[in-house]
Amino acid sequence: MAMNIKEVRRSFHRLKEENGSISVLTMGLFLVSVVLLILITDIASISVARESLVHVSEAAAIRASQSVDLGSYYRGDTGVAIPIDCQVAYQKAIEEINLWLQSDGGIHRPELQQAWITDFSCTGNRVQLSTSARAVLPFRLPQSATSVEINATVEAESDRAR
Repeated sequence: MAMNIKEVRRSFHRLKEENGSISVLTMGLFLVSVVLLILITDIASISVARESLVHVSEAAAIRASQSVDLGSYYRGDTGVAIPIDCQVAYQKAIEEINLWLQSDGGIHRPELQQAWITDFSCTGNRVQLSTSARAVLPFRLPQSATSVEINATVEAESDRAR
C-alpha cells in the first residue's frame, strides 16, 4: 500500500492548484455573516422602536381618556358613566406624543425621529388612537431603505359602572 514518489508528487501538485480556495470560501462566508448580522440588527431595532411607539400611544390614549366632559357628566344624559370631551382628548393625546418626542434618555428611542396621530376616534367613554412613526435604521446597506414607517393602534376606555 505504499505510495510511490510519482503519486505523492501528483497529490501534492493537485493541492498546490487548489491553494487559496479556502480563503475565498472563508471571505464569502464572512461577508454573508456580516450581512445577516446587519439585517438582524435592523429588524431588532424596528421591533424595539415599535414597542416604544406602542407605549407612547398607550400613554396618549390614557391621558386622552381622562378628559371628562363635565357638562355631560353632571347632566347624566350620555348613557355612559364618564363621558369624554373629544376635542380636549385629542389635544391631550397630541401633547403627550410631543412631550415624548422632546424627552431624552430612556423614554424616547433614538431610532424614532418623528411620530404623529393618523387616526383618532372618540365615542362616549372610549378613545381609539392610531399612531405612526419614522424609524431610522442603524445600518444602511447600499440600495436599501434608510428608514421605515411603523404603526400602532391602541384603545382606552372608562369602565366605571353607572
